[in-house]
Amino acid sequence: MGARTAFGLGAAAAIAMLVTAIFMAVTAPTCSPLPMSTLTAFELVRSVADLHRIFGMPGDACRLALVPELDHANLIDTFGYIPAYTAFFGFVVYALGRRDRTIGWIAVAIALGCAVADVFENISMFQLSATLDAQSPWLMALIISTNAKWVGLAVVTTMAGVMLARRGGFGWAALLLCAAPLATSLWAVAAPDAAGQYLIPGMAIASVMLLLVAIVGAVRKGPTEPAVTWVSACDEL
Repeated sequence: MGARTAFGLGAAAAIAMLVTAIFMAVTAPTCSPLPMSTLTAFELVRSVADLHRIFGMPGDACRLALVPELDHANLIDTFGYIPAYTAFFGFVVYALGRRDRTIGWIAVAIALGCAVADVFENISMFQLSATLDAQSPWLMALIISTNAKWVGLAVVTTMAGVMLARRGGFGWAALLLCAAPLATSLWAVAAPDAAGQYLIPGMAIASVMLLLVAIVGAVRKGPTEPAVTWVSACDEL
């Protein structure tokens, strides 16, 4: 597969990812105020007390409304959003890796591993939403899978930034943007409450950067097979 085709498939996957996200909206109010989105807070749960902060106590009306919505969001995530974002990141780093094959293939492998971790994360959340008041080994499973997913995806975007930086020009600026999720994800591992609200914005910064690269790489015609250089991408933009 050529870089141009891979960039095009990555851009299409990004569009699918955005469309799928619409169907994952959680509108039911949480039982206590949260410093981040409800779904992110559920991902970053570390104790039964954290579960109660989101879902309230047994019989609370907020719990009865919230559990089905979060289960629905995680179902859409499992069968729609995870495949879409995995394809997006996977195709983009594959295309960039046409000129940095070792880095590219490692990034592809990590992206696939993040998808597996995300599936385990969702399985953990399904189990926890069914037993919100009991201490469960699924809490540890959630912690491990969530941290692996967020840090892993941040490593993927950072590696994409490294490949862009190696092309010269303003690639260093792309590296800074693509490394944003690495800072927010590592912060969230250490301090979930303080950093949770920055996880999605950090990933969004890198994702928009890579989407622009994918679009330029997909539409630009060139005589040579490796993918678009960062300097020419800037010219196209």
